[in-house]
Amino acid sequence: MWNWAAGSAPGRAIQLGGKWTDGTGMTENALFVDGRLHKIGEELAWHYDRGDWTKPWRITGERVQAVFTPFHERVARTELGVVGSETHQCFGHFSGRARADDGAWVDLDGLTGWAEEARQRW
Repeated sequence: MWNWAAGSAPGRAIQLGGKWTDGTGMTENALFVDGRLHKIGEELAWHYDRGDWTKPWRITGERVQAVFTPFHERVARTELGVVGSETHQCFGHFSGRARADDGAWVDLDGLTGWAEEARQRW
């Protein structure tokens, strides 16, 4: 199972992930501002309603205070006995903020993108 999200607007972008790297010391979290990449090395907490995927998602940590508000949900499911897959991918807008390497907070308002939860059974 994993979470993944990304959003962008001119001059700013964010990529956030979670669960599949938990406990490894590695993350795929990053903030991109005016041509510079800022690595966010912490694991993030993901809060969303699995009963209503279109409610706002909160993605938080010491350097990330993001809210993702979906406007569309895409669902993909495959069940083949012992093998299965289910992905809920939502498209929407980000708000909140993320902290750059120099400590400055960067506004995420207006970033358009997606967030997902994927569950795989192999």
